[in-house]
Amino acid sequence: MKILNTLEEDFPGPPFTAVEPRKFYEAFLKADAILTAAPKKYRDTADERIPELMSFIYRGGDASAALFRKRDDASEVLINLWLSSVRRTAGWFLAANSIPEFKGFDGTIYGDLPRRFKDAESLPKIGPYLAPYGIVFIWEESIPSMKLDGAVFSLPSGHIVVALSLRYSRLDHFWFTLMHELAHVVLHAETLHDPIIDDFDIESDSLIEKQADRLALDSLIPRNEWRSCPARYTNSIEDIVNFADRLGIPVQCVAGRLQREQKRYDLFSDIINKYNVREILNAAQL
Repeated sequence: MKILNTLEEDFPGPPFTAVEPRKFYEAFLKADAILTAAPKKYRDTADERIPELMSFIYRGGDASAALFRKRDDASEVLINLWLSSVRRTAGWFLAANSIPEFKGFDGTIYGDLPRRFKDAESLPKIGPYLAPYGIVFIWEESIPSMKLDGAVFSLPSGHIVVALSLRYSRLDHFWFTLMHELAHVVLHAETLHDPIIDDFDIESDSLIEKQADRLALDSLIPRNEWRSCPARYTNSIEDIVNFADRLGIPVQCVAGRLQREQKRYDLFSDIINKYNVREILNAAQL
């Protein structure tokens, strides 16, 4: 990719009116810098990527404006590339489908999701189910070393985008990530003009993040149910299965929560690794 070395006067004006030329130019410079610092395969497609990345930055969607739940060594360059790809895919989806603007997302409908789509094979139906609510659900492959699980943001069109990277392909991780990002939609929809970006390998002190964590956990397994869950005291596979069946949720969500609480990631591996969510969702796109 050619690195920009021209004067501002040589930069062509934006292709649409009602924009701030200086801000638009600065967005171009930042997009160019991001792609210059990116891995080679992204630089090779710079001509395709720079318009969307520039537009995303101009409209305040870049990582510098995001509410981060991330580690200090997370790559802002890779996150910006991933976000711009998500934005581009969302634009294609909206151009090809008649989707109403987001007007709200009822908490009851939200809480029913892991029960309605309990079977792993039904996961590809989640996107079409959310679309009538003005929510665009996207899975965009994680970029190596990106260290990001999901993001949520609103578009100028009035739609909300929920995106998962699927860097971990476990079903329990999929459900917590999706429910967490949708919890931001339920609780914080009016603040989503800037992206919220999440890495669940770390804890966050942010009130917004704690609220979304709590709603996601309680919606998957209500607190009162979890307190009395027999599997917490027995680690019995039978107790895990019976408890999940009684709540009508995937058994992986119970096994995964036990893993995390006990910090015993060697437990229940047969249950946890039964499904590869990445393969299920990608197969649905073929």
